[in-house]
Amino acid sequence: MKRFVVSVATASATALLFGCSSVGFNAGLPVLTKGGDGLLISETEGLPDLERGRQARISGNSEQALKDLKPLAERGYPEAMTLLAATYLDAGTVAGRAEAERWYRAALETRPEVGLSLAKLLVGYGRRDLLPEIESLISAADSRGDEEVDSVRIQRYIQFTDLDENNDGDRIAQRAMRSALPSLQIQALSWFRHNIATGNNAALLESNCRKLVKEEPGCFVDLAHFYRYRKERERLDKLVDEALTAFAAGFVAARPADTARLYAPPVQYAAISGRLATAMVDQINEELDDDGQQTANANPADLDFEDDDFEGDVAPGAVTSEVVIEEKAASEGKAPADAVPEVQALQVVDLADKILRWMLKQGHDFSTEAAITATRYPFLLPELDLEAALKPAASKGVPFATSALADLLFSSTRIERRRPLESIELYRKCLEYTATELRAGSKLGRIYGMGMLGNPDPQLAMKYYLKSARAGSAKAYASLAQMFAGMPGIQVNRVNAYVFSKRAADGRKPLVLKFKKLKQFEKLQLNLAPADMFEVLQIRLLDQIVTEMTIAEVDQAEKLYQLEKALRPNLQQPLPADIYSRGRSQ
Repeated sequence: MKRFVVSVATASATALLFGCSSVGFNAGLPVLTKGGDGLLISETEGLPDLERGRQARISGNSEQALKDLKPLAERGYPEAMTLLAATYLDAGTVAGRAEAERWYRAALETRPEVGLSLAKLLVGYGRRDLLPEIESLISAADSRGDEEVDSVRIQRYIQFTDLDENNDGDRIAQRAMRSALPSLQIQALSWFRHNIATGNNAALLESNCRKLVKEEPGCFVDLAHFYRYRKERERLDKLVDEALTAFAAGFVAARPADTARLYAPPVQYAAISGRLATAMVDQINEELDDDGQQTANANPADLDFEDDDFEGDVAPGAVTSEVVIEEKAASEGKAPADAVPEVQALQVVDLADKILRWMLKQGHDFSTEAAITATRYPFLLPELDLEAALKPAASKGVPFATSALADLLFSSTRIERRRPLESIELYRKCLEYTATELRAGSKLGRIYGMGMLGNPDPQLAMKYYLKSARAGSAKAYASLAQMFAGMPGIQVNRVNAYVFSKRAADGRKPLVLKFKKLKQFEKLQLNLAPADMFEVLQIRLLDQIVTEMTIAEVDQAEKLYQLEKALRPNLQQPLPADIYSRGRSQ
């Protein structure tokens, strides 16, 4: 039988000799409480410690946290289970998310309040089939009078907008903003951010970010967008100085990073600094077209919602002379030509470089984030060796560093020799991380669909596009629609094309058939310019597909569309061009 030993300090050992009541047994295992918060147990191999594990997680030392928390969790301590789940979530991996769910469920058996953490995790999957369980967990928290249940309600409405039939989201978010709990206030800010184009949310986001920037340092990024698009350079300069001072001080935000009850990731100042630098040069809707590296003072057309480097490409062997499939950013009910042009913000390259150079001086994670940003915007930090800066973090599995290194090796102008095969392996690695799986799937789908490494592999392209689409990418759905509408190597399937084309339109990525039709002339004019001999007609791909389908096929396609939509109801949506002009100045 294995021997267990209680390890304590000298004073505690003396107390034990006199039968101190703080020592108890759990399934035969001796336990010593530390201030009501910590637990010490030991085997001959070592000494797990709950409080030390908690502090290790807060400080970012996940390896030590796992060493302390996992043995305790395996022995049935609910507090250790919930802290262990939070530690796995901090890793940001798909596997870690599965482990977190497992430990939340284990803790739930004896701690009903853990149900709220589990509900929050399940909402994050974006799966409609999990809604009954989520609703049950929310109802149980409601019956306990748990105020933080509003945080999960808000997250649920963000993830499943169609559930907010009575427009309760805004009301709940405003109630959460009045709460004294920072976790609720931060979730309310998230609501305003995700629904910035609705009602008065832009003004609410700006005004509340001014008040809560210390509790939610991500608000520095929101305010930077408002100031840039209103061309308020002085306020932008002041904001950057305030942000760098705050980040350097490493102020402790009110965000409960040490809680295991309702998961909140530790504040990542390095990542926020990188986002702030990006906010100096990015454009509205840029994240939706995240496939070409940006250039300083780029042509507005290059930053439009239409991606000139992605699904607009045509695979080798595809017909291009008479019929071309294009993507356009069009408002619903409007032709692509009627799309509203973007409002251009200040391009504050000097402030972006100021932030990035400050980050390089901080070293460690800040340097890595600076390199990630400069990889996306090659005109920033021109003196930095990006590959050398990214490799250490990528080798440790940092998701965005891995993704940035893949981008760099595949197509960047900042390296002497491109290495696409190495890049492919890095993109595959990115599929393992929750933060990068969507983008990596789209990248790999494009690479294999376009035959960028040789002959196209449409079957492999479909696999990756489908993974990205179901992670929330309307662009990936658009690519799948194009493939099934007619691509070499794939049999035309109008039902699939219908489903994927309609899903692309759900994400405001409608596909349009554009073709040239010869004009009718009374007599042929040989000297007429070729452009004047044709008229350009545009038809929605979905409309064209329907004309070629039987009633039975349309019925089948509509049923499949509803099933596909249920997997991931919400897709990323473009923002109105004037959105950052709707805030409230002070």
